[in-house]
Amino acid sequence: MAKNNNNYQEKWNEILSQHVPSNLSLAKEISELLDVSLDSAYRRLRNDTEYTLTEAAMIANHFNLPLEALNNELHSVVSFKTNQLNNDVESYKHYLENMLLNVKRLSQFESSHIYFGAEDIPVYYHYSQENLMKFKITYWLKSLMMVKDFQNKNYGEIEISEEILSLAREIFSAFSKLNSTEIWTTETAKSTIKQIQFYWDAGFFNSIEDANKVADDLTSCIQHIQKQAEAAYMFSSNGTMVNAKYNLFISDVMIGTNSILAKTESISASYISYSTFNFMSTNNIGFNAQNEQWMNNLMARSTLISGVSEKQRNQFFKGVFKQINELKQYFIDNL
Repeated sequence: MAKNNNNYQEKWNEILSQHVPSNLSLAKEISELLDVSLDSAYRRLRNDTEYTLTEAAMIANHFNLPLEALNNELHSVVSFKTNQLNNDVESYKHYLENMLLNVKRLSQFESSHIYFGAEDIPVYYHYSQENLMKFKITYWLKSLMMVKDFQNKNYGEIEISEEILSLAREIFSAFSKLNSTEIWTTETAKSTIKQIQFYWDAGFFNSIEDANKVADDLTSCIQHIQKQAEAAYMFSSNGTMVNAKYNLFISDVMIGTNSILAKTESISASYISYSTFNFMSTNNIGFNAQNEQWMNNLMARSTLISGVSEKQRNQFFKGVFKQINELKQYFIDNL
């Protein structure tokens, strides 16, 4: 067979090899995905047999890798992958499934690390506490996605399926095993606090007890993060230290958006927030380099409070707990 004149196949296979953990066989993955023999898969990986367009599309979809990756040198042209969220529960379930897939895929690589420019509390932490998890999912589905069945119902009247709750718990469990670096500000927790206050003001809580349960879970969530900051390691939902490093920076500079950079020894991906809680993602090399530089610049102007700077760390968390206590007092003052 004539060699591929533009070397796209060779380049595509090189990109594929970077996106598969070293403990997995790429040939076996290709063989099972395309329903071809192992020998046929090896011929494709050696560039002896060309992929069909359908096969290339199947591979791109399976590995969550856009064909645009072949043109990573075109740094001014960036393709993003997005979730298609509609005003129904099923699309939110797919959103969670995709999030879980991405976190699990990242955890398969050695030395994987996830970086957050956290305008809001990173979404994974909302899934660490039962009442907080149910509130956030209710808020997103009822007030942002405008799910029809949830309208004209209060927080306590809305039932979230166990399938969705189980997915959310699994996401947090997988996330807690990753090395994580987060850049917060004194405003990072305020978005969730304002959402809880909004539901109180709108009469969407049936009682002050329901509202306090959510606020108490937010306190538990922040305590969990504080424990990680003290140890400089991640903790699981049951409070057990995990062999994954945790870095927490506090920035005096407003972050402006929620941005995530996921890195392994060979690849990186950026996730940028839009429409409040949704994310669009890209593997574009140039864009990821810019995102990493932005993260590094932000960290250089921030204070590391995990494992060090005990005084600054205590002051920061004291301020967050004060915000939550003021919220609970607001419930009493506005009964």
